[in-house]
Amino acid sequence: MTASHSCHQAFSESLVCHPPPDNHEWDIPEWESLEQRYEHCCFVPKSCPQSLWVFGGAQQSGNRNCIQNLQLTENVSQWKTVSANGKPPSPRTYHTNSACLGDELYVFCGGEAGAAPVSDPALHVFDSVSSTWTQPETQGRQPSARHGHIIVAVGSKIYIHGGMAGDKLHNDMFALDTRIMKWKKVQAKGDIPQGVAAHSVVALGKNIYIFGGLTADGASNSMYQFNTDKHSWVLMKFEGDLPPNRLDHSMCVLPWKVHVEEQEDEGKANSPAATETINLAFIFGGMDTEGVLFNDCVVTVIT
Repeated sequence: MTASHSCHQAFSESLVCHPPPDNHEWDIPEWESLEQRYEHCCFVPKSCPQSLWVFGGAQQSGNRNCIQNLQLTENVSQWKTVSANGKPPSPRTYHTNSACLGDELYVFCGGEAGAAPVSDPALHVFDSVSSTWTQPETQGRQPSARHGHIIVAVGSKIYIHGGMAGDKLHNDMFALDTRIMKWKKVQAKGDIPQGVAAHSVVALGKNIYIFGGLTADGASNSMYQFNTDKHSWVLMKFEGDLPPNRLDHSMCVLPWKVHVEEQEDEGKANSPAATETINLAFIFGGMDTEGVLFNDCVVTVIT
């Protein structure tokens, strides 16, 4: 969550986690020139999947609004600052899973300082092909100013959930239909989460998954599934121990190949083991409300 910049340490390292069959190893590649930042966002454009882009965040001296990218196809990968056209958003923290539709990043609100969101009410769209910022006009009731919210794309819609402004924690959800650029508040049902900020999100098919975050009761380790067709929340139940409560962590979808045992046909030897791909929600890091930082990795199957 956004706080006094003197309370945070900004980093310029890039780290890569190699899942199986690469032995769960972390690597620090020699990627230079990433400007120090924390509470930023990262996205991958559809037309350039071998690249990483980052926006916003903060360092000790203040917030950022720059964009940098990294081309993983180059022999010597190096972060480069993008010279963007158009009017950029004001500097802000924007620690959210990125809502990237095609080649465009959608930015709405973010952190100014402390518990205060930026006062900028505009929706900002960055086109990674032309390196251009625009502020398209929208219709309908848009979300109130907030930071620590999640923003995620499903189909042609952008969903925003939660976040905070001052001491108020939001539990509402809004959808932006990018075909007509119209906001609509989602009338949700089911196991509606309490107000939460600094949580994480992934989308898979028609489902949105959120995990953890800061609530009125402290840090959370609850995971919810939201079906965008039914507008219904479900609190997910798990066997065994849950991860420690946390906020300001990251989460992504990790496709995972597993071997499937085939039944032996009568009179035939076993055929070679088949494989199928399952999808995991991969959670990394974060912190608790006492300032304890985590460096663990946790996964669970999502469908």
